[in-house]
Amino acid sequence: MTNSSSFIVYFVAAFFLMLVFSVFIYIVILDKYLRLLKAFDSISKVTKAVRYGNFYKRINIESKGRVKKLSENVNNMIESLQDREKMIKEYQREIHEKKEYLEAIFNSLDDGLIIVSENCKILKVNPTVINWTGMKENKLIGKSFYDVFKCKCRTKSLNDDSLSECCSIGSPHKELSGQEVILCDSSNNKRYYAINSSKMTDMKGEPNFVITLRDITGFKEMDRMREDFIATLTHDLRVPIIAESNTLKLFLKEAFGELTHKQKEALTTMLQSNDDLITLVNSLLDTYKYESGTTEVVKEPVNIKKLIEDCAAGFESAVQKNSQTLKIFIDGDLSNINADNDEIKRVIKNLINNAILYTQKEGLIEINVKKQKNEILFSIQDNGRGIAKEDQGRIFDRFFSTAKKFRKVGTGLGLYLSKQIIEHHGGKIWFESEAGKGSTFYFTLPEGR
Repeated sequence: MTNSSSFIVYFVAAFFLMLVFSVFIYIVILDKYLRLLKAFDSISKVTKAVRYGNFYKRINIESKGRVKKLSENVNNMIESLQDREKMIKEYQREIHEKKEYLEAIFNSLDDGLIIVSENCKILKVNPTVINWTGMKENKLIGKSFYDVFKCKCRTKSLNDDSLSECCSIGSPHKELSGQEVILCDSSNNKRYYAINSSKMTDMKGEPNFVITLRDITGFKEMDRMREDFIATLTHDLRVPIIAESNTLKLFLKEAFGELTHKQKEALTTMLQSNDDLITLVNSLLDTYKYESGTTEVVKEPVNIKKLIEDCAAGFESAVQKNSQTLKIFIDGDLSNINADNDEIKRVIKNLINNAILYTQKEGLIEINVKKQKNEILFSIQDNGRGIAKEDQGRIFDRFFSTAKKFRKVGTGLGLYLSKQIIEHHGGKIWFESEAGKGSTFYFTLPEGR
């Protein structure tokens, strides 16, 4: 065999071996490729199942290496998702149970519950409110709270624009307590509700307010009956007391014969007691009139300087007796005020009397009157005992008096009536006080035109 023939044989043999090796490599690669496709297909099917919420499928691959590691990681991830799904379902079950529990409480309360938005639009009501209003829930949702209920401020005011300052219900940002609202049915029968509110935040973080209403119509009716009884009783008492006072005055004038000095002293004491009793009876009657809305304020031009001087003149003897000083400061350019002269006198006299009563001997009492914007500001200041902090929130309440703390006589009606009178004149009344340093009572009245 020649060299060329040997080369050809060797070349053919080498080529054949290379071909066999290439086929072997191709078969191996193809097998791995098919195995890889099968693995990815399995992974794809499992991940698709997971996508649709099936966390029970797993990847079963016999291969080794990275694909095996990938399948194990995917299976671990699915197990983790399955555990989380169980936890979420458990949380959802607990939330659902709590929601049903809260809904049951919300729907079973005898008190009315209303959830309103920041601009007072009704978002949710309980069945009690539905029964009270006679309206279906879908008719109430979206309505303004004030389209359904009316506060006392709105029933008294003709101008809603003026309510923002006096009506705390006008701003749900303020937590309410002790306020009242009125609901009128189709026959215009009124029912009264005590109202409270508290702030809450919804799921979106937006502020809402929960308003609680309690029907107090029955209590109001009982109060009215009690007030009617007191008014009737005091009115019937007033006549004989006045008759007794007139008789005592005749005795003191010696119309029935001459009296000794001791007899005159006894009759004078009796007359003073009768006058105090008439004052109490009149206060009770006036309280009833203001609360029932039967009081009519008769306004007329009143000279401010004369008003103050007339009030102060009645306390000259009391001031001298206590060695106190009463000073009056009135701005010179003040105009008249339109007011009920007798009623405003009553307020000023009551405040002066309290200042004298609760100020030590040789104390100072100042009356100041000045113009402030379109109002006249009155203030009566003393340097007496002041008002304790625990009493300041109740100072204008009916029948509340601190007089007994200082062994003095007081009915607790003076400041209450003063507040009623000033507010019926369209003014405001308030005070500043510090225990041991004195008090200053302020009130404003609209300027006369």
